[in-house]
Amino acid sequence: MTSHLEQKNQHHSRTTMDAERPLQVLIIYYSRTGTTKKLAKALAEMLNADLAEIRCDRYRPGMFRYLRAGYDSVRIKLPPLRFPPMVPRDYDLVLIGGPVWTSYPALPLRSFLAHPPGLPPRIGLFLTYGGHSDPVVAFETMAASLSQPVAERLAVKAQHVADGSYVTAARAFAEVLTKVYRDGFKV
Repeated sequence: MTSHLEQKNQHHSRTTMDAERPLQVLIIYYSRTGTTKKLAKALAEMLNADLAEIRCDRYRPGMFRYLRAGYDSVRIKLPPLRFPPMVPRDYDLVLIGGPVWTSYPALPLRSFLAHPPGLPPRIGLFLTYGGHSDPVVAFETMAASLSQPVAERLAVKAQHVADGSYVTAARAFAEVLTKVYRDGFKV
């Protein structure tokens, strides 16, 4: 019996895309309050993806830690992280996401992007934001940290995650990623 990882390695040894093979996706995310986690879980369900959570004890929920997060974000003080032992490059696509803090990706996300594990040729990005910071700068910051092209981007307001109205945008994002994969990631 072959393991999930061995099956993925067998698939990656093919030189051409197999349209019948499902897209193998890993979703890497950071979530301080649970908002981004809710979006990541929904995307994982839609894409039949594996999840990997970036953990950062420095910014657990709480008012003091919230203030520390804002202060550190302005100073760009990258924190230490905990990340599950995974091999992201064994996937067809990795989605990386988190919240926007002071117009930039959350510090734990920036810390992850400063030294990412091996990533596959295609990356997708997703962000949650409160509405006071435009996610464009955060996306540009994330993309500049990567050597791989960004397949697609999704930004969702935190209030839309809270009220459930994000599902339509998340589903459209998942459908586009699946279509782009079937087309051989020719963007």
